[in-house]
Amino acid sequence: MAERSLDKEFDVLKNDLGALKDDLANISRQLAKKGAAEVDAALTNGKAKVEAGIGAVETQVVAHPLSSLLVAFGAGILLAKLTSHR
Repeated sequence: MAERSLDKEFDVLKNDLGALKDDLANISRQLAKKGAAEVDAALTNGKAKVEAGIGAVETQVVAHPLSSLLVAFGAGILLAKLTSHR
């Protein structure tokens, strides 16, 4: 009789562990979907900000072409100095 009770308890434990495994799998899938949605939203937001920044730079370059050229030249010299190995 004690063996039957022990077998029943093991069966209940197996069922509980199976249910726990299924619950964890469902939670993992839901978190993965939520994470993917958040990444997509962040990428969309980032892309919009980059495009707005590019538009602002283009506007400044068109409005002040000589100043833009001098700034680009100066930035090139600065980068060359920073990356040169002496």
